[in-house]
Amino acid sequence: MRNRFDRQLLELNNELIQMGSLIEQAIEMGISALVKQDVEKAEQAIKFDVEVDEQEKTIESLCMKLLLQPVAKDLRLISAALKMITDMERIGDHAADISEMTILMADSDYEKSAINMEVIKEMAKETTDMVIKSVDAFVNTGTLGHQP
Repeated sequence: MRNRFDRQLLELNNELIQMGSLIEQAIEMGISALVKQDVEKAEQAIKFDVEVDEQEKTIESLCMKLLLQPVAKDLRLISAALKMITDMERIGDHAADISEMTILMADSDYEKSAINMEVIKEMAKETTDMVIKSVDAFVNTGTLGHQP
């Protein structure tokens, strides 16, 4: 029973890593589309939001299965994962919003100099770093540190 539970916790880690990777790609593609005023790339970036939403559902389902069999420490871990995926999904939504704005602005002559792209790129990098560090912290202090 515990081995199965531990395998599911490892699966949870892997799913969170995959979700984090999708969000990282969505941010990078969305910002790149904005900087280059690339509508096609923006449309591709928006598609990541659908994948992020599906990943959230997958992880939620796995967490619910895990909730049927935990001990107290595991409950804290599972509830942290549920909170984390909600926040990560919201970040994915914002990445899609940037791409949607890029598409809306594509036909207009907005002054690129009025938008400090370097600041936007730096904010995107910081956001991506936070997602990566959050997933890494969860994985490395969560289930990998778990002793059966």
